[in-house]
Amino acid sequence: MTTVLFLLFVMSVTSNYLTERAFLDVERRFFEQDMARVQNRLDQELRIVGRYAFDWGAWDSMYYFMEEKDLPRFQEMLDPMSLRALGLDILAVVDTDFSPVIAYTVTETGEERKLTPELMSGLKDLAPKLMEGFSEGLLSDILSIGGELYLAGISPIILTNHMGSPRGFLLTGTVLAAKIPEIAASLGTSFSVTLPENPDPLLETGAVEISSSPEGMAVVLQGRKRAFSQGIPLEVRLTAPRSIYDEGRRAIHYSYLWIFLSGGGILVVVMVLIESLVLRRLDGLRSVSDRIVSEGDTGLRVPVSGSDEIANLSSSFNTLLDTLESLVSDIPDALFICSPDGTILSANREAHRSVGSCSSKTLAGKNVSSFVKKTETLKDIEEDPATGSIFSGGNVFEAELAGGQETALPVEIRRQEIHYGRLPVVLFLARDLTERKGFENRLAKMAYFDDLTGLPNRSAFIRDVNRAIKDGSRTGQIFCAALMDLDRFKLVNEQVGNINADRILSTISRRLEEVLGENFRLYRTGGDEFSLLIACPPGGDPREGTDRLMDRIHRAVGIPCSVGSETIFPSASIGVLNDIGRFQSSSEVINRLVHALREAKKIGLGFTSYHLEEENELSGPGTVNILRLSAEMHAGLEKGEFVPYFQPIYSASDGSLSGFETLARWMHPVRGLLPPSDFIPLAENTGFAGKIDMYMMKQALIASEKLRSRNSQASYVFSSNGSPLFFQTPHIVEVLEDLLRETKADPNLFTLEVTESLLAENLCEVSRKLTSLKELGVRIALDDFGTGYSSLQYINQLPLDYIKLDQSFVARLFDSGKDERLLRTIINMGKELRLEIVAEGVETKEQLEWLRTAGCDKIQGFLFSRPVPWEDIEKMTGGDHRP
Repeated sequence: MTTVLFLLFVMSVTSNYLTERAFLDVERRFFEQDMARVQNRLDQELRIVGRYAFDWGAWDSMYYFMEEKDLPRFQEMLDPMSLRALGLDILAVVDTDFSPVIAYTVTETGEERKLTPELMSGLKDLAPKLMEGFSEGLLSDILSIGGELYLAGISPIILTNHMGSPRGFLLTGTVLAAKIPEIAASLGTSFSVTLPENPDPLLETGAVEISSSPEGMAVVLQGRKRAFSQGIPLEVRLTAPRSIYDEGRRAIHYSYLWIFLSGGGILVVVMVLIESLVLRRLDGLRSVSDRIVSEGDTGLRVPVSGSDEIANLSSSFNTLLDTLESLVSDIPDALFICSPDGTILSANREAHRSVGSCSSKTLAGKNVSSFVKKTETLKDIEEDPATGSIFSGGNVFEAELAGGQETALPVEIRRQEIHYGRLPVVLFLARDLTERKGFENRLAKMAYFDDLTGLPNRSAFIRDVNRAIKDGSRTGQIFCAALMDLDRFKLVNEQVGNINADRILSTISRRLEEVLGENFRLYRTGGDEFSLLIACPPGGDPREGTDRLMDRIHRAVGIPCSVGSETIFPSASIGVLNDIGRFQSSSEVINRLVHALREAKKIGLGFTSYHLEEENELSGPGTVNILRLSAEMHAGLEKGEFVPYFQPIYSASDGSLSGFETLARWMHPVRGLLPPSDFIPLAENTGFAGKIDMYMMKQALIASEKLRSRNSQASYVFSSNGSPLFFQTPHIVEVLEDLLRETKADPNLFTLEVTESLLAENLCEVSRKLTSLKELGVRIALDDFGTGYSSLQYINQLPLDYIKLDQSFVARLFDSGKDERLLRTIINMGKELRLEIVAEGVETKEQLEWLRTAGCDKIQGFLFSRPVPWEDIEKMTGGDHRP
């Protein structure tokens, strides 16, 4: 009996040991799979957050925001409510100097909340490492910021076409502690992620450690490495009931009772039953699990029979695999799961469709390199020397997916190495780039071609000029360039309308293309501006060939154009630059072409002017740093560095002081007091002239009101200039009306001076605005009369009060009798039209006496006074001042 009992004891202990080990092995595999699901889900959440950061960081608007840092504009791109809708809790935009530009958290109600000092300090400490990290291709990680763990995505801020250097980075994140309950609910697994103060060395290895808690629950631990850390891994902890193990132990305990009650015979029966009903089925479950882990074949399933716990467990195991396979199959991008040598283990539905395969098993066993083909963007990517597959050199790259299609499919490959259980696998996710490539091609065409004429545009001209300069220096080829502008095309535009004007431009572009040969390339570089790049034949005189070409162009352009009932006789002014290889950049070439074109326009209509090498038009003040002076001018307007100077205007008949012309001076902090000639041309080119005009008008109105408040009988008229840029400012009538209201000045004591060049731009629009100003009580003067587009049409159509004779007329007064008769005729004409005549630039007494005799009403010039500051005006108006 003792022997039997001993044998029964040995058998029971042995059975207990084997069964318990089997349950422990199965339990361990399930816990490892649960841990893998948690780790993969964390990776998935990180990819989602990283995708947001990657997409927003590649917005062009985000790129230009980092240039201007206009916070309202950022709110138009991203707002807290949008972040809350996407489940994001934190947003930070960091400049290249590691300083946060935008940094806040989002509350549960979608409100923006500034970062706490701890979060802000943590973000600044991490900024240098994050800036270094995304340069290596890292996009997402679990970050510890201010003592809080975040699922964070980091992306450089770049242009959509990936051109240009990054202007900082963008960080998005979700509080991990808030995300864990949602993940745990979806996975059916309770877990936590913490940053241990004293990490276990096993966390460094990535091994799964399973232990039991005092409550009998299983505690599963695994380390998770982080990219932006100091080597301290996160601790992922799962807590789960030990259902399999507990049930197994319970079954074993029951078996003890039957063994000792039924004796050896019953013991044999029990052992057979355990072997057949439990161990064999568990071994089948373990066998399937091992094959999936070792082979990566997720299509394997466990046979299910009966309705016991093991059957339920097997059904749950099969359901988990079905869910995983369904998730992979439904991914909208092509997914290949490969072994390290490139053999495809499985592929989803989109992968089969992309390569023209219908069967879900067709791709298994083939090598991924037979479908992924190189493109030019892969020239720096290394290949595996054994397989020839593209398996190193970058995790994101562009390629072509070849298969059953007539043409290869352009794709973006995202490569990721993971561990499926203990099996290392490589994921290839291929995103279709067909639509993006088409969009990029359309953008390229828009960037370098003109929509109206189909000709290459200004960007193409600059690119080709730079290329020609390089080619010429290398090969000795001589290139010439020309800049052509249609004469008075704005008037043509007014006469026939925008649509007909576009037709004329198209007609002229076709004529020019017919005239030019294969050695010439035509560009439309502006509204009515065309440019030419000419490859000169070797051995010839470039000037001689260019002369003949310009003659043909003038004849082609000069052919009349019929537009409806109108016939337009176009002409063009051309500036030519021979041998552009003498210059260093396209900007130098264009500057000299513009100068040559300007010289051609000075000659008259339809002329050609050549830029000569001995010309030095770009020396002197014109070569200063325009960007720097523009910034200084902007700051000068804000700081009040532009000050008014006043030149007195006297009555020619009795010499009494009648008013002042307000002139701008720049009190530069470094260069001292600058005259208008040193900054007005730059102000006109950079758009500041209009702002300076408005500032001087305000100063003139303030000065007028000061004199009138001091002496109510004073009737000194102050005048100020209105440049073309001022008249391009919207609502100039309302602007001047506001200035009058603000200064409380009398509009009858203010004169606005306009130049003839302004009238040639848009006579009808200018006339309408001047009439509205006239209704406010403001007087209007035509400045520099006789130097521009002098026409009786302007004088007749405009509400003028004065004509100001340009100082060049007065300077040439005694040069010839013809000049005297011309000036006298202009004065008499003004009198007949009931306009006052003001002469500028009077410097001698002989000029003064002649103008008095001729009937000129008012005079100003250095004979009487140079422009003076306000302090001198106060002295001058204290008594009677006669010249």
